Amino acid sequence: MAEPLFLGFDAGGSKTVCLAGDRSSVLGRGEGGPANPNVAGLDGFRSALAASARGALDSVGHRRAVAAWIGVAGSERPAVRDSLRRVALEALDADEVLISHDARLLLAAAGVRSGIAVVAGTGSSVYGRAADGREVTVGGWGHLLGDEGSGYDIARRALRAVSQSADGRGAPTRLSEAIPAALGVEDVAALRERCYPARSVSEVAGLARIVLDLAAGDAVSASIVAAAAADLALAVGTCWRRLNLPPGLPITVVAAGGLLRPGSPLLAELAERLHGQDRGYGVAPLTAEPASGALALARDGPLEAGIGSAHHPRPGS
Repeated sequence: MAEPLFLGFDAGGSKTVCLAGDRSSVLGRGEGGPANPNVAGLDGFRSALAASARGALDSVGHRRAVAAWIGVAGSERPAVRDSLRRVALEALDADEVLISHDARLLLAAAGVRSGIAVVAGTGSSVYGRAADGREVTVGGWGHLLGDEGSGYDIARRALRAVSQSADGRGAPTRLSEAIPAALGVEDVAALRERCYPARSVSEVAGLARIVLDLAAGDAVSASIVAAAAADLALAVGTCWRRLNLPPGLPITVVAAGGLLRPGSPLLAELAERLHGQDRGYGVAPLTAEPASGALALARDGPLEAGIGSAHHPRPGS
């Protein structure tokens, strides 16, 4: 008799990753398109799940899964979660579908049952889970309402620093040469035509890499990184406070996203600020892919649920 099969999905805004596995091993991996319903809608969510599951199951045979766990942003809202659950049950051949906030995958991928996950990529958010299952989300409001400490936020600060420097309102900065070059224009004056109409969020956020690269030798870039780290540290501290954790209790902070990779000056600055708060934080960059956390949660199934699950009975049961 075949080992029970489990599926874990990281349903993101740019792509979807599915891992298929048994109790102890990863057996297959597949990718699909964007699955975040705010980006792709419910039809896109369905298609991305189905495509990534097909890819993951190609090497193990297309058999029924005991459980599937899907991490997707925005699913903490019950109405959204219920809609996603119904669609997932249609798209997947699984006995049970469980859905959670995508940041929960980060803790599971790091082997942490309770802790705080801080994400800084194009956007930013902080998610915390206590040992008793209580959850808190801070941030994640998008580039217009928030996303402090994100790539978009850092890039926007950098663009303003360049324009202020050109006017004489701000300090000279190496960003004044680096950013026009990255955008393919000859000088700062040409940024008006290049930046309007407004560029896409992802294109603007991509400029944050320049700021991080220059932070070691450019005072303005270093100050932008410091401000972003302060915003992320504030969000982590707010999450800690709202979880009402005992002072001094050791708590793991899992750092994820393109701007918090090992060696990042933003990660270093964030870790320094958190350690200075003396709340027992231990900061660790995530080294495993988030979908591995979804697979781990699927294996634990109802024991880890509590956020939203749906049982789809086997035919004839």
